Amino acid sequence: MALSLRHQAQIYLGLFEREVHPWLGRLSRGIHTAIDIGADSGEYTLFFLMRTDAARVLAFEPNPEALPLLRKNLQLNSLAESNRLELSPAMVGDADGAGKVRLDLLAGSMRLPCFIKMDVDGAEAEILKGAATLNGLGGVRWLIETHSKALECQCVEQLKAAGFETRIIRNAWWRALIPELRPIEHNRWLAAWKA
Repeated sequence: MALSLRHQAQIYLGLFEREVHPWLGRLSRGIHTAIDIGADSGEYTLFFLMRTDAARVLAFEPNPEALPLLRKNLQLNSLAESNRLELSPAMVGDADGAGKVRLDLLAGSMRLPCFIKMDVDGAEAEILKGAATLNGLGGVRWLIETHSKALECQCVEQLKAAGFETRIIRNAWWRALIPELRPIEHNRWLAAWKA
C-alpha cells in the first residue's frame, strides 16, 4: 500500500485496527460476496480480494479525495482490473438516487454468505435501515465501526431486531500506550452474525 509513515505508521506495523483482525477471518470465512462501505484507502478491500474467495467484492467510497489513493493501492497490488471488484463512488444510505444507494437495492444480485464491513463516521444506523431486506436473509455478517455510544446502541438494537447476534469488540489494553489518535471520544467495532 502507498503509506505515509508519518500518518499511517500503525498500518505499516500491523497495529491499525488490530482488534478486528480475528473477526475479519471469522466473519469472512466461506463468503461469496464482500462489501466494503467506506473503503477509504482500501485496506479492507485488499483483504477481501487477496485473503478471501469472495466471487464479488463491492467497494463504496464517496469521498473524491480518497478515491485516488484507493485506486493506487489496488494498482500496486495488480487488482485495479480484477473482474471480482466493483468500485463505486456512491454513498450507501437509506434511499436511492442522487449519488446514494441502499444495500437492499443490491440484495437480489448478491450471493450469500455476504460479509459487510462498514466505516462511515456517523451514518451507520441509516445504512442499516437501508439494508432491512438484506438483513432478513440468512448468511449476512457485519463488522461495523461505531463513532459514538448512541450510534453503537442504535446499531445493536437494529441488528438484534433483525435476528443477529452481536458482539462489541473492545479496544485492546495496549491502546492506552499506543492510541490510534482519533479525534473522537468513542470509537470501537461491532460484529454481527446470525447463528
